[in-house]
Amino acid sequence: MDTPLLDLGYLQEISQNDNTYMYEVINLFLDTVPKSLETLDQLIRETDDFDSIQRRAHSLKSSSNVIKVRGMYDNVAQIDQLARSKTGKDEMITRITETLAVFNEALPLIKAERKKNKPAK
Repeated sequence: MDTPLLDLGYLQEISQNDNTYMYEVINLFLDTVPKSLETLDQLIRETDDFDSIQRRAHSLKSSSNVIKVRGMYDNVAQIDQLARSKTGKDEMITRITETLAVFNEALPLIKAERKKNKPAK
């Protein structure tokens, strides 16, 4: 069975399908994760600052465990581990490239879920 591109099961569970709560979490995710991924990509490609790479990857793990984009959690967790051991720049580049591609594919779905859960005024 293929893993879905976007899995909101955990968010639905913790929110008890409360649309306002889901909207707020998705909105926060969209406000922080794209920029954080971009920063992580830059750090990996342009620096050897393994401590900053590790901190950024570590912070992305929790977000990617609530709103699940296929492979994102595993990739940032592996980047976190590699940065802790101060090795594996090539693997980090492969993993961040894959993560960005899948995240960008999932982005319209995430935005649609935010719109669907937007509270009525």
